[in-house]
Amino acid sequence: MARLMAKTKPYHRWMVLVPLSVSGLWFYLLEQTVLQPEYWIHIRLDAYIPFVPMFVIPYIIWYVYVAIPAFYLFWKSPREFTRMAMFLALGMLVACTVYTCFPNGQPLRPVIRNPRGLLRVAIYYLYAIDTPTNSAPSIHVVYSVAAHVAITRHNNRRRRNRWLNGASLLVAVSCIVSTVFIKQHSVVDLVLGLMLSAVLYLLIYRRKAVAERRLGAC
Repeated sequence: MARLMAKTKPYHRWMVLVPLSVSGLWFYLLEQTVLQPEYWIHIRLDAYIPFVPMFVIPYIIWYVYVAIPAFYLFWKSPREFTRMAMFLALGMLVACTVYTCFPNGQPLRPVIRNPRGLLRVAIYYLYAIDTPTNSAPSIHVVYSVAAHVAITRHNNRRRRNRWLNGASLLVAVSCIVSTVFIKQHSVVDLVLGLMLSAVLYLLIYRRKAVAERRLGAC
């Protein structure tokens, strides 16, 4: 009976869109209201990290990197999509709780006036639409980890492309480090994002795996 329940348990892929939407709306409202942080997040190491405009490319690729696997898994693997969506929603909800209780931001952005070159123009407009507030922990980091985990798990289960896991890891790492090289985040934001991702991974994937092994042993 335990095995049957484990196999037939429904994964409500549509219902998980509710917390995703709520968390997204919460973040949007914070972006519109928290204009002056109470806590500025930065450490000495940030000053030694150069400003490298080229990293705006993986920073922008991040939007596609998260969206494509989410859309694909929604239709092709509802179970994996549900777990990925839980990772995204819980990550955003935890981050927004921190942003609400401890309004924070980072003072690392360089002043860009009359930008020249495509990369600097892209950063100029990115700065205009993406505020330097609500930065710790970094949602960019959490979502990158969530996308990579979902991609590799689905790929490993299907045993399709050997190169896909490595390519996904390269993109994920590029997206994560891009946050500090274009001065969108402090190293502190990045580390806190990774720590939050580790906790979410244990809660969503490791505990589930243990439960399934126990059910299989019944």
